[in-house]
Parts: sequence; structure tokens; C-alpha cells
Amino acid sequence: MGISKRAILVILHMLVYGGFFLWSGGAPWFGIGLAAVLIWISVVDIERFEIPDTASVLLFSGAVVFVALWPGVSWQDHVLGAVVWPLVFWLVGVVYLRWRGVNGLGFGDVKLMAGIGMWVGYFGAVQVVLAASLSGIAVLLAYMAMQDGRMAQIGKSAVAFAPFLCLSAWVIWLQGVSP
Repeated sequence: MGISKRAILVILHMLVYGGFFLWSGGAPWFGIGLAAVLIWISVVDIERFEIPDTASVLLFSGAVVFVALWPGVSWQDHVLGAVVWPLVFWLVGVVYLRWRGVNGLGFGDVKLMAGIGMWVGYFGAVQVVLAASLSGIAVLLAYMAMQDGRMAQIGKSAVAFAPFLCLSAWVIWLQGVSP
């Protein structure tokens, strides 16, 4: 019996997240919980283009505890991030739906940004969105190169955005809490 696609995805995520963890010099113990939820969200979004509500609730709840307990955290910045960024993503999703007639950004991504915004704050979320967007564009360009440069295929291809957001959030969060 071979290893499942899900197991391969989880192992790859753990290796990448662990690599950034070691590169950053480590993080508080509850960073393991954050990484686990982010990996869960990424794997499910890759498989089903869906972000489990339970994962979004755990992500946001963990962020509230982090903001309450971590010394020197500006709770105003984190609350602002948890409010503004989901609204921005919701607006982008609505505009895209009206423009193209199909969903391009799901409501799961909106809820995901509430948790990410709470973990990294408003300004950290700016970095997360920028890094995730650039990473997503790089993957699409690589996909286009594999398709012999056929740009039309990109417009018809669905790409899960949560994995890019989650990994970017992990790296930005580690930068903020690492020794």
C-alpha cells in the first residue's frame, strides 16, 4: 500500500514549515499549534478548494490568546488586522464575481484573513498578502512555462490561495516572535 496524496502533502508542509522554524531560530511552544492549523488549512484547500470553518475558528481563537498573553503586542494593530483584511478580501471577492461572473476568492479566504490578521496584525498582514500574492504569481508563471507559455490556460486554472497565505503568515509571524 502506497503513501496517500494527503500524507505527502502533510509531510511536505511539515518540512517547509519546519525549515522556516529552524531558520528563524525557533518560536514559542504555541507556534506548533499555529503551524498545525495553517498546515491543515493548506492541505484541505489544495484538496478541495475549501477552508474548514473549524480551522478558521481555531486559528482566530489561538490568535486572541496570543495577543492577550504575548508581551509587547499592540492589540489595536492585531484587532485592526483582523477587521480590515477580511473586509478587503471580501470586497475583492465581490468585485471579481461581478466582473468575471465566477468566484475567484472564496469566503473561506475572507475568514482565513481574520485569523491571519489577528496573528500578525494589520502591518504584518500587508507583508503576508504581498508575499502570498508574489508566490502565487510565481507558481502561475511556472505553470504557464510548463504549458509551453499558453496564457489562456491560466485564466481557466483554479489555484488554492490559502497555502500561499498560510506559509506567508507563518514566516511573517516567526519574524515577529523569534529571539
